[in-house]
Amino acid sequence: MTAAHSPLRVLKAQADNIAKTLKAIERGEMVATDPAGKIDASRAKGSISFAVAMDDRILKIEMPWATICDTSEVGIAEYILKQMRGVRDTVQ
Repeated sequence: MTAAHSPLRVLKAQADNIAKTLKAIERGEMVATDPAGKIDASRAKGSISFAVAMDDRILKIEMPWATICDTSEVGIAEYILKQMRGVRDTVQ
């Protein structure tokens, strides 16, 4: 398990793995057995919800499939990493 203050390399590896899985699903690859059909249901709904369990919190992230399609794997990983580290975007 990780926390928001875990080493960056560990958090980045987890974020990269999540992004890789999301892009594989988006391409139609079989990444896991889905007997309940939740992946197909999320595609029909237009977005996917997933959780990232950490020692200090559980993140629930919802991403539209259009965003996953239009964004690179690196971009998705950066977004997830920001969420894991608790970094807030500032508007100036």
